[in-house]
Amino acid sequence: MKTTMINTIVAGLTGVVMAFSPVLAEETKPLIPGDFSANAGLFTDYTFRGISQTTEKPAIQGGIDYSLDTGMSGVGLYLGTWASNVDFSDGNQANIEIDWYGGFAKTIGGVDVSAGFLFYTYPGAADSLNYDFLEGTLALGYGFNNNFSVGLGYNASGDNFGASGSAHYVNGSAEYSVPVKGMDLTLDASVGYQSIEDNAAFGTPDYWDWRLGATLALTENVSLGAFYTDTDISTAECGSENCDARGQLSLTASF
Repeated sequence: MKTTMINTIVAGLTGVVMAFSPVLAEETKPLIPGDFSANAGLFTDYTFRGISQTTEKPAIQGGIDYSLDTGMSGVGLYLGTWASNVDFSDGNQANIEIDWYGGFAKTIGGVDVSAGFLFYTYPGAADSLNYDFLEGTLALGYGFNNNFSVGLGYNASGDNFGASGSAHYVNGSAEYSVPVKGMDLTLDASVGYQSIEDNAAFGTPDYWDWRLGATLALTENVSLGAFYTDTDISTAECGSENCDARGQLSLTASF
């Protein structure tokens, strides 16, 4: 009797699940097409093109990204936002940087090509400081195999940070995944050149920057990073040690 009752209950529950399975399947469909991802990290410094944005103090950073296959000949759309604390020694005019970016990407003949925009904003800073600025971006990437890839980027602004006029940044990069069993280690290197129309308004002369780094995946979603960076700007030209050589550590997570 007990076994018969159990069998009856199980049969009834099975029927209910089967009856509602189309509804459940319908509910699992994403409301918005495309893919979302997020990232967050702790950093010993926030270095942007070789220059510290936090007076060599720690930073908390994070962002959200969205991508979509447009269905138009393999063209993909990407949008995102990213934020970090900053310290420009300006009387706390700016405490946070929030960036907004987007564009289109496509692989042509094995070369990854993307073009878009990058809008840097500094909420809380006085409008007269003219911190906010917009850049156009162009990036090319090519992977020779599963372990080695190179990239070339170009960013241009009509009116750069601090109303410093037109600016151009060109950089090249390389990345190598070390083929060691049981270890997910990636080495990277980059070099770039920043030119600014009004150097006095920007605060530095035109300059070169470079970096050497490594990233070790601790888990599928958590990584430990380190890099060493420098510029050819002297401490006197920079007005501080923000342009000097430094090492940086990070602990990041992606979702």
